[in-house]
Amino acid sequence: MSFQSYNPTTGELIGTYEEHSDSEVERLLQQSHDTWKSWSKTPIEDRSAFLIRLADLLESRAEEYGALIVSEMGKPLAEAVGEVKKSAFGARHFAGDGPAYIADEAIPGTPSKIVYQSIGPIFGVMPWNLPFWQVLRFFIPAALVGNTVVVKHAESVQGSAAAIEKLILDAGAPAGLYTNLVIDRRRAPQIIRDPRIAAVTVTGSTQAGRSVAEQAGALGKKVVLELGGSDPFIVFADADFDKAVQMAVVSRYSNNAQSCIAAKRFFIEESIAERFTAAFVEAVKKIPVGDPMKSETKLGPLARRDIRDTVQRQVDEAIAAGAKLLAGGKPIGGPGNFYEATVLSNLPHDAPVAREEFFGPVAMLFTFKSEEEAIDLANDTEYGLGATVWSGNPERAERVASRIEAGAVFINDFVRSDPRAPFGGVKGSGFGRELGGLGARELTNAKLVWKGA
Repeated sequence: MSFQSYNPTTGELIGTYEEHSDSEVERLLQQSHDTWKSWSKTPIEDRSAFLIRLADLLESRAEEYGALIVSEMGKPLAEAVGEVKKSAFGARHFAGDGPAYIADEAIPGTPSKIVYQSIGPIFGVMPWNLPFWQVLRFFIPAALVGNTVVVKHAESVQGSAAAIEKLILDAGAPAGLYTNLVIDRRRAPQIIRDPRIAAVTVTGSTQAGRSVAEQAGALGKKVVLELGGSDPFIVFADADFDKAVQMAVVSRYSNNAQSCIAAKRFFIEESIAERFTAAFVEAVKKIPVGDPMKSETKLGPLARRDIRDTVQRQVDEAIAAGAKLLAGGKPIGGPGNFYEATVLSNLPHDAPVAREEFFGPVAMLFTFKSEEEAIDLANDTEYGLGATVWSGNPERAERVASRIEAGAVFINDFVRSDPRAPFGGVKGSGFGRELGGLGARELTNAKLVWKGA
């Protein structure tokens, strides 16, 4: 079996990748396990030095890798290059601050300490929408603590998958520290069951994540899930209006509107709703859509044709349920998977489509009358990844943030991940954390060492 990758801008075939056979999978899993035994004993200073070399290469190849990302998933070039540079920043951060995250911790009042140790090969099931950052954000801290990783990347970004594996080898890693496993998703349970795999991390849909968690949990293996989201973006009347509108557009339509932490449900206080809606729609209609390799483009094509079809189905269902179409609402003709930047309002909260995740350029606008109603509406979802609160009243913003059911709440800013801060969700958006100190320790054995008299 082979995987084919198509350029979402032109529809042209850009790569064919042969799937690994069972014997190749066996060899690669054994190599990963053998490498873990030696890598886990490598001094942390040497592991940090490897991350510095990795960062250097990412920075020097940012343009090359950025163009590769664009060719496979279609985001604007500047954002793709930014993704690579963010990965370099993550490697530098963990090289410098990471050792302190996993340093031994004395337990006050006891003759004991906690020692954070590696656990073995980690199986990562990764998505296509951030093909470098999603992979490297879990690989970097995992490698620092002494684990190895085995990655099943998305079928449509196998060029990026192969490039990452070569990148890591070029940075001086031993073979087996990072393994690119070219397999169909139906073979993932085989890898999860393998006794050499110590834990599993998944970034993807809620359905896929729950399936993996069920399989791994049955074997007593730890799982980290970063799944879907339908992030609320709450705007109170006392917010910085112009900035809120600007960041609302950025949060919804960046990364070709294909991000789990993008704002998708916008809740606007009733007294400013008409003004906000007009300004938001005007800004959305001005978003430059087109060839993602051109510097002026801010919204490129959707990654695959089936994704565009799903977005169209959801828009049609929303309109049928009573939503008002304020902008966009249909595919753009010509080659590629382009879809208009779309805005919907007046969608009933109980409409089935209102509870789905829009993984495309569609914003849903709602209104609220009170702080309590805003909180209730924001939490009325199976998801709980990120949320945004905009208000000029710091006390209210903090109060609302404390009651939002999400893994992260940003006040007067839009949600994004940062290597220095933990990242993850609750409810249907998953559990466990990546990045920051919590992420560095997530895939370790927090071993208690007690010294008797």
